[in-house]
Amino acid sequence: MTEQPQSGVTSAVDEICANPTLTAGLLMKLRSTSRNNLAEGRQLQMRYAALEGEQMDPQQKALREAAFAWILRRPEQADAALKNVTGPLAEVIRGGGAFDGGKFEEAATVLSNASKQLSQEPVVAIEAAHALCLAGKLDEAEDALEKASAEAERNADYSYVKGRIREKQGQQEESCTLYEKALKQDPNHADAAFRLAYYLDLRGEDEKAVEWYKKVTGQGPAFVSAMVNLGLLLEDRDEMEDAINCFKEAMRVDPSNRRAALYLRDTIESLDMYYDETERKENERLDAVLRIPVSDFELSVRSRNCLAKMNVRVIGDLVRRTEHELLAFKNFGETSLNEIKNLLSSKGLRLGMFKEEEAKKARAMRLKTGSSENSVLLKPITDLELSVRSRKCMQRLTVESIGELTEKTEAELLAIKNFGQTSLNELKAKLAEMGLSLKTVE
Repeated sequence: MTEQPQSGVTSAVDEICANPTLTAGLLMKLRSTSRNNLAEGRQLQMRYAALEGEQMDPQQKALREAAFAWILRRPEQADAALKNVTGPLAEVIRGGGAFDGGKFEEAATVLSNASKQLSQEPVVAIEAAHALCLAGKLDEAEDALEKASAEAERNADYSYVKGRIREKQGQQEESCTLYEKALKQDPNHADAAFRLAYYLDLRGEDEKAVEWYKKVTGQGPAFVSAMVNLGLLLEDRDEMEDAINCFKEAMRVDPSNRRAALYLRDTIESLDMYYDETERKENERLDAVLRIPVSDFELSVRSRNCLAKMNVRVIGDLVRRTEHELLAFKNFGETSLNEIKNLLSSKGLRLGMFKEEEAKKARAMRLKTGSSENSVLLKPITDLELSVRSRKCMQRLTVESIGELTEKTEAELLAIKNFGQTSLNELKAKLAEMGLSLKTVE
């Protein structure tokens, strides 16, 4: 995607602004063009700055100033300019400002009034219906669409808003059909592409979701959200470099986007925790060593007899014993202890190294069979209502209860692939709400 018009080519913003009279249709087209393309957005900023020196009717000049400020997301400047403007187009701008500010009921009222005076421009009625939909007034939103002219049905925004209504009514299949219709009417409809990708993502159809996220064009909010969601899907597929590029692209367009910044940092951190082939081979080597019978080693008769009486058959049994336990056994002294320690050291092992793991298992068993005072710890991990990323990490760690989670240390959690500081902070905050915390290393 080019960021600036080619030399000698008039930009879309210039073409729209060349019209001597603004209409609701031109306003909506100018908004879409400027907000979904960085180059066109910059062109509108230049137009806005140049307005002061232009000679035109004061009402028309104030209307353009208000419209440009609204589209450039400068609400205070738009409101100031609107003080000198009346008429339905001024109401469209006021309604658009309320919409951008999340005041959907107010936006719906203002836009509905404006649409009555601009009955020949269906874009206003469609925008009013959109505001009603986001305000939760689905029946009113549908009525508003039905009252729009027959021409409105050929508009991609009409299909998109109707799809949003169906989505909020729980009719996801029909909403997807409507989003697809909107994309046939306008292949560059970023919002329709994003909603379709988002639904496929929720439904677990990752391949199709990735395909549609990649089709979200422009540089507006839908594009930024698509890049973040696409990054998360690619991360789950272990395509880490591509995921990082998606988060960076989202931040390039919207540098203040905290969600993209947090995921970018977590993904970069997770690269250092990757489970690679070397680690896999090391684990296989360790498992093989732990299964070696102690009788395969040249130990003194005293040491062999003591280990046999303690039912220590393989190296794995031995590393679960501590020095104190061995020395407490009859006839087992410092000489035998040093002999065992040297044996284990030659294999990269030490006494007691698996004791902590056994303690965790014992703790989990006590939780399962304990009294009612452990009811909170027995609750399933799903009760914490974690984010998708944290839930997936808990699944990888096979943590099923809150009690099992409290047996984990910060280091253990951070060692999980794709689990970063953001996810850790989320878990700690959720546990703190219950008066619990992760296990600390003594």
